[in-house]
Amino acid sequence: MKVGAIAIVAALALAGCGGSGDADEGTTAAREPSATTTAAGPGTVTGKLPPGAEGPVDTAGETAEGRAAAEASPESEANGPQATGELEGADRSAAEAMVRSYIAALDHRNATRVCALIEQGGCGGRIGSRPAGGGPAWRRTVIVEMKPEALGDDRARITATVTHRFSDRKYVSVEDDVIYLERTGGRWLLAKPSATFYRAVGYAQPPLRAFAPPTGW
Repeated sequence: MKVGAIAIVAALALAGCGGSGDADEGTTAAREPSATTTAAGPGTVTGKLPPGAEGPVDTAGETAEGRAAAEASPESEANGPQATGELEGADRSAAEAMVRSYIAALDHRNATRVCALIEQGGCGGRIGSRPAGGGPAWRRTVIVEMKPEALGDDRARITATVTHRFSDRKYVSVEDDVIYLERTGGRWLLAKPSATFYRAVGYAQPPLRAFAPPTGW
């Protein structure tokens, strides 16, 4: 499977971005995360990009500096286990709900909640911080569409189209994220952090390991 990070310019204002400026930076939030909200209402996955989205983002001024400088780009090949079909029924609903909870926890800067949803370690980092080499800070993510696939052995993969808002930008970036999940004790959890997590904690570009399957899969 080849996963690409798709960046699209949308002429949207920063109003209602879920935070602005460095004052929003933090690792925890006092409120419990709620389901991600799209234009169609709370918890709705519409499958539609923001109105007016057109053309590629001009990233000439952006560089993968800092912690991600030596990492492969999201355009690199990332092979994973073969899907056995679409995830269906109660498993599909539970897995999608887990992904929505994960994105909502990031949006609310609730680091404790984020780490609780990730089965393996590696969830450290300050949510909302700027890239080490400079550049806009992540502010908020909205899920546009999810494609859940069953991988067998209580494992699943969700390819999610998401939009990211960043500080100092008047447009959203549209990207594909690959989220691996595993059912443990009857509950779906993220097997490891995904690309959206790395965006949230200040990576200029998500590392290749964000798209690759967990070790041993």
